[in-house]
Amino acid sequence: MIMGNFNGERLAMSAMALGFAEACFDEALAWARQRQTFGAALIERQVIRHKLMDMQMRISSTQAWVDAVAQQADAGQTNAEWVAQVCLLKNHATQTLQFCADAAVQLLGGMGYMRGTVSERVYREVKVMMIGGGAEEIMKELAAKQLGI
Repeated sequence: MIMGNFNGERLAMSAMALGFAEACFDEALAWARQRQTFGAALIERQVIRHKLMDMQMRISSTQAWVDAVAQQADAGQTNAEWVAQVCLLKNHATQTLQFCADAAVQLLGGMGYMRGTVSERVYREVKVMMIGGGAEEIMKELAAKQLGI
């Protein structure tokens, strides 16, 4: 029973990681629009827009995967392939979180280390999310076994 609950926990952690990544993106975007450097808003810098788009690209792929796996769960399609997808999704979602938290802290500069910013708080939770419910290596091994690899 405990092992069966892990899959639901992993799916929930994937959704939480996605939400945290989105929160980092939102804060970074707001900061980039507001923060002025060298006479222009950060958002006017191409490198900043590209960093934000890298975040959005990962968030969008994670959102699509979370939606697909959740729909399968809602439909009762929780077979071995679904378990593998949950494991791989958990890795993908937490890697997205890690990327977005790091990018947001970098974009926020000194403010990224200040207590009270969303990104600073989320950044401290990244490793807990990556390890909780099964570390990356465990998730990959379980997925491989579920897929007969």
